[in-house]
Amino acid sequence: MKLLSWNLAMLERSAQAPGSVRHDMIENAVREFTLDVAPDVVCWQELPNKVPFVETLDLMQATTRSHSGQMATLVSKDSPLAASEPTIDVVDGVGLLTTFPEHDGRPAFTVGNVHLEPGKGGVGRRLEQLGELVSKSPTERLLIVGDTNMRLADVEFVVNAGFDAPKPPRPTWNSKKNRFRDEGYEFSAYFTRMFASPGIKISNTVVHDKPTTIDGTKFYWSDHFAVSAELTVSAAR
Repeated sequence: MKLLSWNLAMLERSAQAPGSVRHDMIENAVREFTLDVAPDVVCWQELPNKVPFVETLDLMQATTRSHSGQMATLVSKDSPLAASEPTIDVVDGVGLLTTFPEHDGRPAFTVGNVHLEPGKGGVGRRLEQLGELVSKSPTERLLIVGDTNMRLADVEFVVNAGFDAPKPPRPTWNSKKNRFRDEGYEFSAYFTRMFASPGIKISNTVVHDKPTTIDGTKFYWSDHFAVSAELTVSAAR
């Protein structure tokens, strides 16, 4: 199965985008990109109280507000996962837990869509939020995915807790080349991550960091890059 995670920066327009770019064009770009990737599960962060329309996906009917914007998890109507009738639980201010029951020989598992505390000084709060998410997961098999805001040193704590934490092949944030906003430091980081408990394997991770060109101008639809990966859920742990 394939999963896509993307922080959508409140669907704002990039400072580098030409004046011809309208808000509806941003929504359409998100929609078309998602349909092109064709994921089974979509985890979005930083939404401005709405979800871009994607006709082949069903919105899980729960949301929570993080420190910035709303979050949403969607499941493809065409995916075998939809047949298992997933359920969703809210961890207020932290994330959404979507649980897929055991189905056709596949064990039950949970996808935790997160948007954690930002900033270098937020590591303690981020780890508290992760602990809350893990404690509230309905299943032992748990994939944590989303904008973790984690620095590389933070990930050691997650690994020590028993999660696999493969590093994406390229930075998932790079304000050196993606000047979404004119202000701010230029740096790269791996904020969007996927952490898998035993029984879940992450493979074929892709960082979607190619710019869009409109009217001869290159820019990005969000300050974060979208990340997709293949997931395998097994009985072995």
